[in-house]
Amino acid sequence: MAGSMFLRAYLRLVQPRDANLATPLPRPDGMVIWAVCADPRQVAAMDRLSDQLIDDGEDVTVLTTTPDADQPRTRHATRMFIDHWRPDLVLWAGGPLDPAVMFEIEHAAIPRLLVGASADTIALTYGRLFPGLLRRFLRGFGDVLTTYEDVTKQAIKAGASPDHTRFIGRLEAGIPVPSCNETERATLATTFSARPIWLAADLPYAELSILHRAYRDAARRAHRTLLILAPRNTSDGEKIAADLRADGLSVARRGAGEMPKDATQIYVVDTDEGLGLWCRLAPITYLGGSLSSGEICDPFAPALLGSAVLTGPKIADHTDHFGRLSAAKAVTQIDDPADFGRAIEMLLATDHAARQAHAAWDVTSQGADATNDLVTTIYVYLDQVNT
Repeated sequence: MAGSMFLRAYLRLVQPRDANLATPLPRPDGMVIWAVCADPRQVAAMDRLSDQLIDDGEDVTVLTTTPDADQPRTRHATRMFIDHWRPDLVLWAGGPLDPAVMFEIEHAAIPRLLVGASADTIALTYGRLFPGLLRRFLRGFGDVLTTYEDVTKQAIKAGASPDHTRFIGRLEAGIPVPSCNETERATLATTFSARPIWLAADLPYAELSILHRAYRDAARRAHRTLLILAPRNTSDGEKIAADLRADGLSVARRGAGEMPKDATQIYVVDTDEGLGLWCRLAPITYLGGSLSSGEICDPFAPALLGSAVLTGPKIADHTDHFGRLSAAKAVTQIDDPADFGRAIEMLLATDHAARQAHAAWDVTSQGADATNDLVTTIYVYLDQVNT
């Protein structure tokens, strides 16, 4: 009771004015999970969670809100929001805890989980220095699921229940695993036999001369090397093949129905089959564009398929994924095109590519593991709602 009096006093001090509320959509049938997200990355992770629940056959709607969009921030707005949507479960998906919102969730007696708790959840929670406030909020969550192992200790120290606080890792939006025709993959794997193979994925025409030099450098020591070249624009395939043949290379072009022979050095795959097939066949993937325009595909795509990632310095499109791969020593980066061939040679000649691919798999699978853990926990709460 004393805690409630303190909280009410605090809310009277900080209560902001109500924002204008848009007319909401009708509440869907089935159960509703309200995911309170701190930023768009968490929204993407919640979208992935929703997809998994739907794939499992659950009649559940995951309703996501963000602070810079439609998340209610006052007690009155929150109360109207809850009355309309009647959520069966609240997921506070990281970010600082908002007292006005938390009070109304608590008042409505909605089960709640703190998901992806980070140091900022504790350090930036509004009114955390008010006596007992942070502890009250943390104890109100049925489970506190942390992003990093050291945050688990911080959360318990701040008041979370030791029996209901655990580390699950980062929730990732993830990317779909690129698919392929398995029959075609098996046929090509037999055709390529034991040849050293590497892939230049999504290669812009502007990088062709760089790639040509890199192939020549690598092939001096890695004999019988086969380069699979996937152009960014499939319409460039004929021109790319002609340029490489003019430079004395043996080239086969998939768009022309050609298959690589023992003497083939470069296989130009100017078709719309996607990278799933080629990343499965090549133990090394260079991300085209990273030595020129900076427009590149997500490094998680080849990493998910067990292909070691090689990149140039221009990786601004996917800095978060590159940062995680780099921290795990799961990517090879070259800053100078002159180093391209040597990097390929090193990856082909040693078990470095296999070690790197294994480390990359660990990184890319972490988000899936965390999501699976969260789904299992959610089912426990939804089962309680249904009983």
